Amino acid sequence: MFELSRKLIDNKIDRRTFVRSLAAAGVSLAGANSIADSLASTPSKPTLPDGSTPPPGRFVTGLTGGEVMIEFLSDWGIPYLFGLAGSEEVALLDALVDRPQVKYTTAIHENAVMAMADGFSRSTGRTSVVQLHTAAGVAYALGQIIGSFRDRIPVVVTAGRQSTDFRGQDGFLESPNLAELPRDYARWTWDVMNAATIPEVLRRAFLFSEAPPGGPSFVTFSKDLWEQRVDRVEIIPRGRSRVEYDVAPPAGHVEQIVKALVAARRPCIYLGNELAREDISDTVARIAERTGAMVMLATKIACVFPTTHPNFVGEVDDDPALMQEIDCFWSLGGQVFKTFTRPAEPILPRSAISIHTSLAAEDVGRNYPVDIAAVASIGATSRKVLESLEALGEIDGARDKNAWLHAYTTRMREGFMETAKSEWDQTPIATSRLMIELDRVMASDAEIVFELITSDNYPRRYLTFDHEVPAAQRRRSYLTVSGVLGWGVAAAIGVKIGNPKKETWCLTGDGCFNFGSQALWSARRYEVPVGVVIFNNREYQANRMVQHLYGRRMAQTGQYIGVKLDHPDIDYVKLAAAYDIEGERVERPGDIATALGRCKAALQAGRAYVVDARIEKRFAGKDSEWYDHFSVAAEAGDA
Repeated sequence: MFELSRKLIDNKIDRRTFVRSLAAAGVSLAGANSIADSLASTPSKPTLPDGSTPPPGRFVTGLTGGEVMIEFLSDWGIPYLFGLAGSEEVALLDALVDRPQVKYTTAIHENAVMAMADGFSRSTGRTSVVQLHTAAGVAYALGQIIGSFRDRIPVVVTAGRQSTDFRGQDGFLESPNLAELPRDYARWTWDVMNAATIPEVLRRAFLFSEAPPGGPSFVTFSKDLWEQRVDRVEIIPRGRSRVEYDVAPPAGHVEQIVKALVAARRPCIYLGNELAREDISDTVARIAERTGAMVMLATKIACVFPTTHPNFVGEVDDDPALMQEIDCFWSLGGQVFKTFTRPAEPILPRSAISIHTSLAAEDVGRNYPVDIAAVASIGATSRKVLESLEALGEIDGARDKNAWLHAYTTRMREGFMETAKSEWDQTPIATSRLMIELDRVMASDAEIVFELITSDNYPRRYLTFDHEVPAAQRRRSYLTVSGVLGWGVAAAIGVKIGNPKKETWCLTGDGCFNFGSQALWSARRYEVPVGVVIFNNREYQANRMVQHLYGRRMAQTGQYIGVKLDHPDIDYVKLAAAYDIEGERVERPGDIATALGRCKAALQAGRAYVVDARIEKRFAGKDSEWYDHFSVAAEAGDA
């Protein structure tokens, strides 16, 4: 009886089994129920601070490991499993047949699978789950895993592998250390050792993905462990597995920031990609207004601050002269500094006070001297800074600082529009005009994914992210700092899946599009209406730019290696048509508006649409027509 009672208390058997077992041992049914009642009741149950009791776990019995995993995802409210099916995952896939609440969402390349999941997580703030197939699937997805890691996007990535009794035989697609393959780009990696631990491992994977600073976790499953029957296992509720990352700043940190901002002549608030997970733009705007601080974005991040705000000055490397004016620099959730090469001179004056607030402990003070630093939430810290500033009332000198700054940003914006005016009727199409035409046609609350390598400054110059509109109602943008191409189209599909009522666009370079065009197949299969606009300059412009800057034989001869994409010319409209998606090519500037109008009409009708816009080449060396070429056919003929 003692052993049975212990099992009942520990939830290893249910009440019915307990009563039946006691009855079989000679205890009366009434007596068995009475004992069960006494064991189930406790004088007082522990309660949470809000007075509620901790939610109980759910026990599932007699299921395969694959079925246990899908039951877990269902309990945790995971609506989609982004994956590409393989033979090792058969029991997991079989479990989906009778559990349609978890929708399998596939693609024809793992690059797209991972990027779709990434986009879904960015747009919803919810952790997504990916299913990959052994070493091949993981290798194909690795580039986009790197992107999620760099941008701290929570994704639980899983991969099937050979059965435990087949390991070590160098079987088909075997990778002996598969669990370690993405180790440098995952917050946690693990190889499941026992089918009964699947809910425990998945719970831990979610926690590691979501805990600050966030990012992908990676778990491998042997084929036989998904197939094994599990007698009884507990699924812990989602509510008991969340990590609070609104970490308050340490004592004194806020006071030091306030004093430094108030005292500075040219204060600057520098925003990084932690704002991709936590929108604090309205709070930052009020801090900037009260202190006369300029607001600046880190390199290669989305428009996480409204571009129309008079204190917004653009990206960190837009104006080197402005950087030398800064005497107080507060990095709020940004890497200081993430650059392409080692700067010849310090980006900031050494005399400037440097402040860094971030949940990424490994980044704080890593690359630049820091005077005031803390590992803390950007949300909690910025709110407290604003409260302290408001308590001070009007701050001496703030009006003069704002006046100087607003004059600067007015000149800056007028310069952008003058440039656009001078290029307006240019052929090939000017990037500035294409952006302005997009700005006119996009919804005021559109979701916009950028993958524009050498044109990434154009969205913040020409697209309207309106500071007079509350953050929840204005446009949102998405961009990856990873530099791994092929993310944009699939990410936009994931964004739209996560926010089906929001108009969604992907603005992508032609080089980027070629790395990820397969995602169009998923857009068509799942009827995902995204507008894809290809900024087509027919080359890898970034590569040509750096080859020219090298200044030696390539620059002298105009022979830029591996740059041209127009020999042969790629017909992106036909490519889209191959996936049963409509599209059109635009070459004349006067045709842009009508083409984008047709694209928007398709989105409103529930269809994806591709616009191939032929834009100008920019930077030195743009007039070169040389391309690397030889003819194998000719060589065969000579033989």
